[in-house]
Amino acid sequence: MKCDISESSAKRKKINPEGNLARRFVLTIIAAVAVLVLDVLTPLSLAVWVLQVVLVWVATLWAERRQIVAIAAVCATFIVLGFWWSPKTGAKTWVDLTNLLLGVGTVSALTHSCLRRMATEDARRKAARELGQMVRVVSHLLPMCAWCQRIRNEAGAWEQMETYIRNHSHVEFTHAMCQECAARFDQ
Repeated sequence: MKCDISESSAKRKKINPEGNLARRFVLTIIAAVAVLVLDVLTPLSLAVWVLQVVLVWVATLWAERRQIVAIAAVCATFIVLGFWWSPKTGAKTWVDLTNLLLGVGTVSALTHSCLRRMATEDARRKAARELGQMVRVVSHLLPMCAWCQRIRNEAGAWEQMETYIRNHSHVEFTHAMCQECAARFDQ
């Protein structure tokens, strides 16, 4: 019975991956709001912004580019709002301002790093696809005599081009004469 449940959940994941991403996105935003509420209820000197950074970091593990940017923007905004709305126990100190800058800077750096990693992975995939295409092209090179146009077969013997192509494909040849050759032949 346990196997059937895991198989059905695996099928659901394959059927609706966009729904899973949307669900995760919404849950992350809800968690960010909860962290904002916690930040507003706690004194300014506590570094609750670290939880917003953790949310961004977790989102980099599953989200797509636009979702990462959206989550990072929401979390950075909530860090600033938490700074302004937190109960003040006294004057704002350099530690409080440093915490604010650290929180926003960490979210920004984490987002930038993740987007760069995604761009690098995309470039690597593209290069691999292009390399695969090049390998297919190179693997189809035929050793051909530059003078008589014969092709060396797998056994090392030289065959007429038409014979080689006919033996290795479903192509049949007909012979005709192009206009340039016909003009030279008539002269």
